[in-house]
Amino acid sequence: MIFDKLITYIVRSRTALIVVFVLASCSCTVVGPQSITAGRGTYTEVINRTQDEQTLNMLVRLRYDETFGMMSVASVTSNLRFRSEAATNIGIGDSDNYAGNLVPLSAGVAYEENPTISYVPLSGEDFTRRMLSPVSPNEWLLLGTGTRHPGEIFALAVRRVNGLHNQLLDDEPTSPSFGRFIELYDQLRLAGVLEVVASSDSNIDPEYIWDIHNYQEAHGDSVRELLGLIGIEVKIDGSPILLPLRLAVGSSTSAVHLQTRSAFNVLHVFGAGIEIPSAHLEAGIVEPRGAAGMQFITIRSSKNYPENATVRIRFRDHWFYIDATDASSKRAFLFLQTFIGMRLADPAAAHKAPVITVPVN
Repeated sequence: MIFDKLITYIVRSRTALIVVFVLASCSCTVVGPQSITAGRGTYTEVINRTQDEQTLNMLVRLRYDETFGMMSVASVTSNLRFRSEAATNIGIGDSDNYAGNLVPLSAGVAYEENPTISYVPLSGEDFTRRMLSPVSPNEWLLLGTGTRHPGEIFALAVRRVNGLHNQLLDDEPTSPSFGRFIELYDQLRLAGVLEVVASSDSNIDPEYIWDIHNYQEAHGDSVRELLGLIGIEVKIDGSPILLPLRLAVGSSTSAVHLQTRSAFNVLHVFGAGIEIPSAHLEAGIVEPRGAAGMQFITIRSSKNYPENATVRIRFRDHWFYIDATDASSKRAFLFLQTFIGMRLADPAAAHKAPVITVPVN
């Protein structure tokens, strides 16, 4: 009787090993793709959320005149470890002693994921230069591609146009006609009458021109007014008007002279849209500012946790957030993230800066 049960045990053990082998073989073809399906979306979601929180935290701290830091995710490395196990039970003796209590065969395959995340601090001389130097017309042109209101991007980009001053946060007041200029610029860009194109004369460092065309029938008066506001002297007779864009100070009668903003200026402009709690103003934690010439975003503050927020952070006992129903502010924040990615996040920094590697498990 005992010999027969030992034979049965051996047969069951061999069966268990076969089952484990089959399960392990299947897991190699199933677990891998499934881990990508489950893991990739989760990593992407967390990176996007924390990137939004980092940007919002930077804006708030900058508005409070406090230091801030930025870190870019350089890489995410995930290791999968498989573990298989099998067990069988055999009873010896009278079956009445163990009937119904034994599991004849059990097998399983498990895997665990161990991610390692590497960060690159955004700092150093190159980062400071990109933060403080004026943003080039080429970068502003790319940033403004496909925007709903080209005039808003132009107003954010420039400090002066042919002597017209654009007050956003500067002490010098805005030129009275600058608002009308932006209105006309936006109108003509959306109508396809005013285009910003690259000059064909330079292949390495392209120069840009305003190409004003097809305006005679419906937009002649608008073109005449726009050019008059910035002192351009040109005959408006329906023929194309080509005006070079130049980074220069002062006015011109035959070209558009621009002074563009730096990334640091842009961040200050967006920070002006933060609603500062009255308690912080009264305590002198943050200085009040005058009304900005144009507000691009609204960042609300609340003592209570904001349920309906697209991004939120906790700072100095208050929540700062962008309301999920505020479509204009959400678009502005999306633009800001694109701007930061283009202007501040240097792809080559990973090869130059120290990398911080954090094992998650």
